[in-house]
Amino acid sequence: MSELPATNPVNASALERVLVAGDLAGLNESQRIEYYKAVCESLGLNPLTRPFEYLRLNGRLVLYATRAAADQLRAIHGVSIIDAQIERQDDLVAVTVRGRARDGREDVEVGVVSVAGLRGDALANAQMKALTKAKRRLTLSLAGLGWLDETETESIPGAQRVSEPQLALAPEVQELRQKLADVAKQLPEDSTLRAQAREAWRSGDVDLMREALSKIEKEEKDEQAA
Repeated sequence: MSELPATNPVNASALERVLVAGDLAGLNESQRIEYYKAVCESLGLNPLTRPFEYLRLNGRLVLYATRAAADQLRAIHGVSIIDAQIERQDDLVAVTVRGRARDGREDVEVGVVSVAGLRGDALANAQMKALTKAKRRLTLSLAGLGWLDETETESIPGAQRVSEPQLALAPEVQELRQKLADVAKQLPEDSTLRAQAREAWRSGDVDLMREALSKIEKEEKDEQAA
């Protein structure tokens, strides 16, 4: 991806869903790009390095931080590791790291991985993975970003990483779009409500589609009562 295209600003209703619920599923492609760019700008990250990727989690579409995000945030905030301790607890390896940001703030984070049945190089790699997980969690914490890191997404049940081309609308949004399209087809071609429904459908905005559908249903009820 060499450049990010110009997009329309994220509207208020879509932004509210993202800020309150952390769910990007209701945003269309241009809104997702605009939001992505805004997040990167607020943190001082280069969006062209893909510091974030998408994750489907518990029915929501969220962003998680990649290695690129951690590396850039570590440099921006001057994060350094003061101490690291590795402990073996049954089939788990836990790494505790303590670090400091450039402004003097300190924090402690833990990275845990399973090492059940592992030996030799596999065990060593698992220990390094636990260390990496702890260091990245520390970096995100000191940067004030409470998002998941890519090292954490692998162990979350039901979590699914998705790339931009795979970002289909959530099932409930697809159902809403289909319902709006079916209802709008019954309206006269020159109907104002049909034109509004068409624009709402094209936008992919959940609130606009619900509003258009509500207006159509209200008009149908009024006609039946007349």
